[in-house]
Amino acid sequence: MAKKGVLTKADYLPYEEYKAVLNKLHEDGKYRDELYFIVAFSTALRISDILSLRWEDILGKDRITKTEQKTGKTRMIRMNTAVQNKIAELYGLLRSPRKSYFLFKDNAISPITSQAINKRLKAIRDKYNLSITNFSSHTFRKTFGRYVYEKKGKTEESLLLLCSILNHSNPSVTKRYIGLRDDEINSVFDEIEF
Repeated sequence: MAKKGVLTKADYLPYEEYKAVLNKLHEDGKYRDELYFIVAFSTALRISDILSLRWEDILGKDRITKTEQKTGKTRMIRMNTAVQNKIAELYGLLRSPRKSYFLFKDNAISPITSQAINKRLKAIRDKYNLSITNFSSHTFRKTFGRYVYEKKGKTEESLLLLCSILNHSNPSVTKRYIGLRDDEINSVFDEIEF
């Protein structure tokens, strides 16, 4: 949560850097952080929805059905085999907690707070010297959006697809959301010559 009256903005993390930090987290035995990176990216859920997930919601499942807290809309999210296998691996590395436990728990009955997640992400940014300036829990939704847009050939169809996945009102919102508008504006200033 941001302080009242303070403008906050999350940036996307370039996909290659996302993959590199995933590997570093794994090598360093930071499995809970790695799990957060995997779940947040592969579901494109907001932090409020991620924090409500329990192991039984995702372990061994090929899809998650989630009613978004912010919008009240229900999303069905496909979990491909690679995601399922990674989650199962991390479950074992985290010593197989009870399936009724929250994925990201503060204790047996309470999930961790979004503020604690964001504080942890900033520590990860600093430890691994990530290039991202505005790194928060929302970064992964934007990283997912940018990844899909680039993977699908940077087309209008990919923006329409993302608009639907992210429950945006129109593709121009999606374009701004994943930073394409900022890129276009910055390119104007980059072209100044003397």
